[in-house]
Amino acid sequence: MNAFVFAVRRLRRGWRSGELLIVALALAIAVAAAGSVHLFTERVRLAIGEQSGETLGADLVFRSRDPLPATLHEHAQQAGLRLTTSTEFSSVVFHGDATSLASIKAVGDGWPLRGTLLLSDQPYEPSHAAHGIPPRDTVWVDAQLWQDLRLQPGATLQLGRLHVTVGAVIAQEPGRGAGFSDLAPRVMMNAADLDASGLLGVGSRANYKLDVAGDRDAIAALRDAALPDGVKLTTPQDARPEVRRSIERAGQFLDIAVLAATLLACAAVALSSRQYGEKLRDEIAVLKCLGARRRFLTRALLLQLLLLGLVSGLVGAVVAYGAQAVLAAVLGGLMKLDLPPAPWLPLVEAIAVGLLLLLGFAAPPMLAARNTPPLRVFQRTEAGSAATRSITVIALATSAALLWFATGDVTLAAWVLAGAAATLLALALTAWLLVRALTPLRRSAGGSFAWRFGLGNIARRRGATIVQVTALGLALLALLLVSVVRTDLLSTWQKKLPADTPNQFLINIQPEQRDALQAFFAKHGYPDLHLWPMARGRLVALNGQPVSAETFTDPETQRWINRDFNLSWSTVLNPDNRITEGQWWGEDGRGKKLLSADAYAIERLHLKLGDTMTLDFAGEQETFTVTNFRTVDWDSFNPNFFLLAPPGAVSDLVPRQYLTSFYLPPEQRGLLRELVTQFPNVSVLDIDALMDQVRSIIERIVRAVEFIFAFTLAAGLAVLLAAIEGTRAERVRETALLRTLGARSGLIARGLIAEYAVLGALAGGVAAIAAQMLAWALADHVFHIGYGPRPLLWLIGMTSGAAIVCALGWLSLRSTLRTPPNTVLRQG
Repeated sequence: MNAFVFAVRRLRRGWRSGELLIVALALAIAVAAAGSVHLFTERVRLAIGEQSGETLGADLVFRSRDPLPATLHEHAQQAGLRLTTSTEFSSVVFHGDATSLASIKAVGDGWPLRGTLLLSDQPYEPSHAAHGIPPRDTVWVDAQLWQDLRLQPGATLQLGRLHVTVGAVIAQEPGRGAGFSDLAPRVMMNAADLDASGLLGVGSRANYKLDVAGDRDAIAALRDAALPDGVKLTTPQDARPEVRRSIERAGQFLDIAVLAATLLACAAVALSSRQYGEKLRDEIAVLKCLGARRRFLTRALLLQLLLLGLVSGLVGAVVAYGAQAVLAAVLGGLMKLDLPPAPWLPLVEAIAVGLLLLLGFAAPPMLAARNTPPLRVFQRTEAGSAATRSITVIALATSAALLWFATGDVTLAAWVLAGAAATLLALALTAWLLVRALTPLRRSAGGSFAWRFGLGNIARRRGATIVQVTALGLALLALLLVSVVRTDLLSTWQKKLPADTPNQFLINIQPEQRDALQAFFAKHGYPDLHLWPMARGRLVALNGQPVSAETFTDPETQRWINRDFNLSWSTVLNPDNRITEGQWWGEDGRGKKLLSADAYAIERLHLKLGDTMTLDFAGEQETFTVTNFRTVDWDSFNPNFFLLAPPGAVSDLVPRQYLTSFYLPPEQRGLLRELVTQFPNVSVLDIDALMDQVRSIIERIVRAVEFIFAFTLAAGLAVLLAAIEGTRAERVRETALLRTLGARSGLIARGLIAEYAVLGALAGGVAAIAAQMLAWALADHVFHIGYGPRPLLWLIGMTSGAAIVCALGWLSLRSTLRTPPNTVLRQG
């Protein structure tokens, strides 16, 4: 009890010193950053689990790119299960002169088997349960399409050859995913109208589904049965894989931001605790002289840390709870999930992270103060090197544990730790070079005492200056880099595309439509429209050995191998293709069983020149020899293929279709209506709409990452405050000495502001240099675009750094200006 009372009193007095306040701030930041992200991801996980069958719309869903075999329907019916079918595909819909890319879903009787489809008369009006499926010649649309096309009740839409009436607005749809086709506005129609629309033909890209529900034992037996070729099974446990992939991708970015904030918080806690531990040494020496025992001091210090951790953790948990609501608002719509209330366990785990941080970085230097001998009251002694080494080892071990605990991914934690070390080293080296270059300027500052004073302090405190510049530079780097990626790099990438970049793709063009389609486009000003042939085949053998998804261990390859490969043929190589190995066949290749593979196919299948690949084209098997490798510039938006063959290499018996792309100016979009009316089976993919979807996803993820990076900035500022607080005692003595020698407070204040301004400008410059280099690396290796110097980025970094450091430094050290001169005399 005595130790507890002492700890409470010591903690209350410790707030006045500043170091404990910084420790508490850093802990709260770390808890808030980790708690908000983990709380949001846990809500997503619970939503997926709770909605299970309702999310899926059935107990089991069989899906295929081709119409499902009748034997599968018969098997389900014989088991006494309820079943229904649906077909999903993308197409352009028309309303007057307005068009929109939509995700069409044609549903059969009985859909959905699980969950409830909710409808409303107009968007955001009260909803009610749907009774059955849309009537013939009627569709239901979602609110996004209603708004995009500015619909009214009873409006008419054109789907291929079919004119349908809008009967209701979809408020909630079971089984709605978050893939690209499901991100497009939904149009739900009666499956009986599908043939009349003419939207699907041979080789059309559609997703055919069979939904099954019923007795648990019968479902289990059907789930364990062998699947026909090309058919995939989705269970409630596998429901919403696209949500999981989306949240995993976003989660990796968010985890990196959390780790950056956590590492900076570690630095702030370590700096402040070291300074606080030095202050404790004098007090502990006095307490030992008064009879305090080591065991009492240990209990008191540990209780003080525990109280500090609990208070800071609770504050961080409250902030985390609010921050996860912001993340849910930003990313929740992308996931298309009704998120349940936030659970408490992730907050407890986040507080545990804070306590681990406290024990790893604050406890060692504070507990080391227990070793202070009573003799320090009369003679100052320094801490031994062994204590310093042990504190360093404990801090490194705690850093590794924190990174692993925060992500659960050892590889990611190791990469972040190595990257953080390399970045800190590079920032520190750059800061050291800038400080050295700045040192001679203090002699050339003319008669300005303020600048000589400020530059002299920076030169004298070179080590502290480098720490301060590195800390703030790292925080500014995070925000500058996010800004560069979102605005500078993306805008540069967009400018890379010429004005006439194709924005419309036409697929599912049947061979008998080829001449008529070319004549149609020639009539409308596209005389040179090139149609690419394409056949869809399933890989069945490599080098004569049968292959399947189980042949490969890589999950990405397993998913890819289950899809049909798109193969085309030509004697001319597109300008956006480049041969990297082997020779292009040209006209000499006609009729030969040769194959050209893209870099992605090489990576996934581990291909070598001379390998053979056997593809099954709807029962017709063809074997090709790989003779060259290519790289493809997919950003050109021209038709490209992973696999190419010479003309005549594929048998005439193999089903084929054609595709093309072209640029359509906005004022000529009415051409699409005429095209779809004349060729209803031809699918139009509006790339502008798809790019808008991609930009929307990226924008939301970037906004979420920027939001979490705000914790990184706060942690960086805490490090800066800790570094500034570390020089407080020295500045108090220096200010008192200057005032003793006759310097006025205003003159000293101008000198401090000059020092802070230069310090902040150095930090901003270091951050700008690092952001510029990282942006160049991203441009070269990720975006594959040219990128040059950005002087404005340097100006923003240096001015914002100067402003931030001036503000924080002034708030932290303004009280030193009131130090009376006799303070330094008494200390002397």
